[in-house]
Amino acid sequence: MPPETATLEQDRYQQEEDRRARLEWTRIANAHDILNAKRELRDAARQLAEKLNEEIARGNEYTAFTIAALLAAAKDIIDFGLGAFLIGLIPIAGQLPGYFLSAFLTYFLWRKGWFLRTRIRVIWWSLGIFFDNLPAFNMLPINTLVVLYAWHIVRKRGDAARKKLNALHELTQEEISRLNNDISLLDNA
Repeated sequence: MPPETATLEQDRYQQEEDRRARLEWTRIANAHDILNAKRELRDAARQLAEKLNEEIARGNEYTAFTIAALLAAAKDIIDFGLGAFLIGLIPIAGQLPGYFLSAFLTYFLWRKGWFLRTRIRVIWWSLGIFFDNLPAFNMLPINTLVVLYAWHIVRKRGDAARKKLNALHELTQEEISRLNNDISLLDNA
């Protein structure tokens, strides 16, 4: 074999070996990227599962919402009684029990799902503070209705979280990321 042919053969062999090595490194890099993507998806799914479990726990807080409903009913009964006997029309003394119970109710339910939705906040502040302090409206069971509505929303959100948790393995990475970034998307589920 002439020396030029041998060198040409060696060059081809070396090029083929280089190509195989690059291909192998590309495969390894792709496998590494795939493993990283799977790891990120698994971590995101774990975070989402924790958030969904928190929402489920909030939806199952029967004791807190029962106490809140009783407090709201007590406030509405007191407002009705004070309004019926015209005591509620006395400027500060007639309104003080209602203010105290409203403040206590707000503090009691602050992190129980009460103010997690903007709609509940708007309803609470508009009905609970503005209308509930008007003489004729303070005899309506507004606080009880708002607490029951908040309880309904929190239970509904807990049920949606339970369904998403059961179907977590079917969610895409995009859906998992969206829910991780904004858990309030459960309200639309």
